[in-house]
Amino acid sequence: MGTGNTMTNNPQWSIGELGRLAISIVIDQDPIFAYTAWHQAHSIVKHVKLQPSDIHIQFTSEVPSEVVDIFRGAGFTLHRLARFGDGRYCNKLAQWENLRGVETDHVVFLDADMICIDDFSTFLSAAAIAAKVVDLDNPPLNLLDELFRRAGFSDRPPVIDAEATDAKTYRGNCNGGFYSVPVRFAESLFGAWRHYAQVLLDDIEPLRHAGKENHVDQISFCMAIHQTGVPFEQLPSNVNYYLHFAGPHPLRDVSRPLALLHYHNASLNVLGLLQPACTTVFDEEQAIAHANDQLRSHFQSRLFWDFRYKHFPERGSGIGSRGENLSYKRDLLKAHGAEEVASVLDVGCGDLQVVGELDLKNYVGVDRSSESLALAIAARPDWTFLMAPALDAKAAELVLCFEVAIHQETAQSYHDLINYLVSRTLKTLIVSGYDESTDEIATNHMTFFYESLHKSLDTTGHFTSIRQIGHHSSVVVYRCDV
Repeated sequence: MGTGNTMTNNPQWSIGELGRLAISIVIDQDPIFAYTAWHQAHSIVKHVKLQPSDIHIQFTSEVPSEVVDIFRGAGFTLHRLARFGDGRYCNKLAQWENLRGVETDHVVFLDADMICIDDFSTFLSAAAIAAKVVDLDNPPLNLLDELFRRAGFSDRPPVIDAEATDAKTYRGNCNGGFYSVPVRFAESLFGAWRHYAQVLLDDIEPLRHAGKENHVDQISFCMAIHQTGVPFEQLPSNVNYYLHFAGPHPLRDVSRPLALLHYHNASLNVLGLLQPACTTVFDEEQAIAHANDQLRSHFQSRLFWDFRYKHFPERGSGIGSRGENLSYKRDLLKAHGAEEVASVLDVGCGDLQVVGELDLKNYVGVDRSSESLALAIAARPDWTFLMAPALDAKAAELVLCFEVAIHQETAQSYHDLINYLVSRTLKTLIVSGYDESTDEIATNHMTFFYESLHKSLDTTGHFTSIRQIGHHSSVVVYRCDV
């Protein structure tokens, strides 16, 4: 990944008077950012009709290269991002450094926790920077006034209403989820924006005292708009529609569709779908349903499981490894001699809920989720763990693979998994999966059926015996002996 002009050989899409449009999204180290940005980027490709290369994904240094490669495979333009200021809330300010020289006329800077359900580009102007006013008075007007004074301003922007309350704020104090910037104004804006962000960070105590230090970037944006005098327009909430709390949306243009939902990460449920805690009206429910259809359609296993293990560790790998199913699997493994064999390779080891308490010799666990492996290592530091695809993993007497085949997004990845298991099995493979499809499987965005597991195993010709030894939930469990 590089910086600067990484798009010169890629076609650019022209959108009316905006000219060539680029999108920029930051992915920080928490896996929820990669999960939400993945779905956001695909939703923009669909509704704004951009090429994937027009979407710039900017990764902080901690994001694993395996995650970066997932986005590379989808054709997005990639950058590594140098953190700015406090390194937490101001990273949006660093994005322009990677976009200088990119052949584009207009850039939209987005928070990752948003999803596109219609074409937001039709709301934008080529003649002005644009954003939506803050939902709430963050910070309160008296503190905002004091911050302007401390930053050296002798005058103030016009006072306007915040959207979701009766409180007042300054024009230009905008929700940081969406900033629309014509490139010809970018240098002036970002120069002043960075300057005032640093001023606020150097004098952070007033914001820290009020518990509002996470709003440095939007306050400094307001200061930059006022100081530079660049053209600025206030956008309707159609392009930055909050869902994480109940409140009015007076800035919504009801004659036009909702285009971009800003849901905040707490609105995601254990299945990675939107489930805002607030009560929604009918058209919001329709918008959420539309967004969830898109989340289902672009399921990506690694990104999902990293998100799930990080934010819902109590659920982990799912109901197949909890409660009665957990006890069932553990007893099954004991009955089939798992504790007597000389070596074990566990493909899709997850968080070790099933095998962690067993006495397994020369155990190696493999998983594609770094978050699950972190939990596994903490549970059994005496065991060995490898990140999938773990091509250097040695063959073992016993290979385990519970509920991995059912989550393979493509037929190719499914058959690659089967071949991997075969190649690593010295004596016995215990594996679970589907033998037939059902409506429940077909309608679950996380599960996939390509052919009978028994047929897949038999076709390899590797095993002298393939017999069903159990079943739970909707999967069957086979023991395959070489």
